[in-house]
Amino acid sequence: MEWYPDELGWQLNFSRKEVRNNTALEKLHKFLISETESGNISRQEAVSMIPPILLDVKPHHKVLDLCAAPGSKTAQLIEFLHADENKTIPDGFVVANDVDNKRCYMMVHQVKRLQSPCCVVVNHDAATMPNLRMSPNSPDFVSYDRVLADVPCSGDGTLRKNLDVWDTWHPAHGPTLHGLQARILKRGLELLTVGGRLVYSTCSFNPVENEAVVVDLLQRCEGALELVDVSECLKGLKAMPGLLTWRCMSRSGDWYDKYEEVPPKLLSQLRPSMFPPSEEITKQFNLNRCLRVLPHHQNTGGFFIAVMMKKQQLPWLRQIAPTKDPFLKGHKFATDNPTEKKQDDTNISQSKTDDGQKKLPEEVSGGQSQTSEEGVVIEKTNTEIVSSNQNHNSEQVASSEGKSDKEMSDKSGGDSNASAVPHDSTDKAEATSQEKRKLENDRYFCLSDFCNYNLINCVIINVGVKMFGRSPSPLVPQCDFRINQEGLACLHQYFPLRRVTIAKEDVITLLGQENPYLSKLSDVCYKQVTSLEPGSCIFIFEPTESDPQPECQLIFCGWKGKTSVRSFVGKHERAHYLRLCGVEFEDLRKEAQAKTEQNTENMDNVNANDTAAVDGNDSEEEIEKEDAKKVKPDVKEEEEIKKEGVKKEKDSKDGLVGNDVPPEVMEVDAETPSSTKPSN
Repeated sequence: MEWYPDELGWQLNFSRKEVRNNTALEKLHKFLISETESGNISRQEAVSMIPPILLDVKPHHKVLDLCAAPGSKTAQLIEFLHADENKTIPDGFVVANDVDNKRCYMMVHQVKRLQSPCCVVVNHDAATMPNLRMSPNSPDFVSYDRVLADVPCSGDGTLRKNLDVWDTWHPAHGPTLHGLQARILKRGLELLTVGGRLVYSTCSFNPVENEAVVVDLLQRCEGALELVDVSECLKGLKAMPGLLTWRCMSRSGDWYDKYEEVPPKLLSQLRPSMFPPSEEITKQFNLNRCLRVLPHHQNTGGFFIAVMMKKQQLPWLRQIAPTKDPFLKGHKFATDNPTEKKQDDTNISQSKTDDGQKKLPEEVSGGQSQTSEEGVVIEKTNTEIVSSNQNHNSEQVASSEGKSDKEMSDKSGGDSNASAVPHDSTDKAEATSQEKRKLENDRYFCLSDFCNYNLINCVIINVGVKMFGRSPSPLVPQCDFRINQEGLACLHQYFPLRRVTIAKEDVITLLGQENPYLSKLSDVCYKQVTSLEPGSCIFIFEPTESDPQPECQLIFCGWKGKTSVRSFVGKHERAHYLRLCGVEFEDLRKEAQAKTEQNTENMDNVNANDTAAVDGNDSEEEIEKEDAKKVKPDVKEEEEIKKEGVKKEKDSKDGLVGNDVPPEVMEVDAETPSSTKPSN
């Protein structure tokens, strides 16, 4: 795609069904699945990639994705955040939010492929996204440099790929969603820092969901907001300017040009904000700077994008004095020092909503402190390694000390599975016992300050990356953990004594085999590995003049045993590394399987020969006699055996000793272990 920066966007002229079912494309299908699972490519609608690009994210930005699920756009934001290859851990971070709890966990699966410690997944209603903070000593809430509002919409722009739209579309969809879209956009603007950028987008053609929402907020902001002209940012993208006038349709299909024309019975369906403003206001706000992507222009889906910049603070936000901030008065954070002087109690009036949950005062829940035009200066975030409780669905990143049971219950909404901390005394006792068994926990690298100071007003689904996994071994009794591949990018620089430089042939050996012996490694690698004590190690490939391929650094973790080594890399990531070395993982697996089957067949032949050769000096005639004994007797022999059995039974009744047993039976009895013989 010529409009995607740095030629990183590519389009295949195959449908998903064709790629999946066409046998000629089977190799391509496996390649796409493998690279997608390893996080190296992302498959999504072409027009869905536009909003993150126009958001213009830099590594130092604090980014908020209000409606993030299923996570494809969030993955793009994380990629832009890590654009500086010289900096492993960027200064910024991404907060990915969604109102649907199940979709949040699907989003976790998406973003974990990128292995970034700078992403937090939260579960909350975007229209009432809470104010978050990074430090208890700062009176300011976090304000974001970039906000993406890809709001819920009717989806009629996806009519090419989503054929259900043709049957389910209704003219009431747009007016029904208009209010929710406006509330989400309003909250996003409140959380945006002065000078920051917000992108509002939908996959709909309906101006009631697009231009009407944008112009409504532009009027309410009273000059604090302006549309940014991005028509030249994506050269090669065919897009139409935003509409300057439109009409509204009722549920019954009647058109109305102005709000004054709406009959009284329809005033609850069609509201003033859904209609276009006057021509003067339309020109003043430059609605033509919005982008409309139409399907027939570039064989894409339909999309609407509006890029806004916040020039000054919004008129309805009032400054909150630090003494009135409930998060600084009378609240004990998880990391507070108990010896510090207690602050004076402040009575904060709280009102209850209809569902009985507590609600903060209007000046707190809807506003943030006054900021300068340069933006808010936030203290550098504290990034630490914390333990996660495996018995809870969410990682336990902070203690519940200082929070009452009722407070925790109110904030979690009564959903014990979604909470990240224990609620009652039983859970607290369990948490205490789990703290004693902390070696059973994994270790995560995350924004610990963000977790510590926001657990009470936000459900955190996932944060950080796993750095160490519990893997006790008798070879390393002093440490029950091993390095995890997920957090290796942030970790490897801190282990200079456990690093092993390897060649390309070693990469193929380590990743192509499960437990290769040390003798199979190259001489240089063998010397380094044998000098290490057993335990975790880090393998690093650097291209050189003698070994130039692949032209990039490869890093993966492993384990050094007594006589062998092993790599701890996932199947798809392993296939990616081998593919860079010019080898297909599937080919290596088939080759290893064929070799195993051949070895098994050879062993069977050897065992058969050993069984036949009872004595090395036996003649061929004796061997044939031994084989004849093992051959099943024919019908005549079976009849003779039956007669002998009847005769034996008769003799036993007459008091005769039953030693006249056929030779075959005698031989079997002789080979039977004494423990299995019947007692006389």
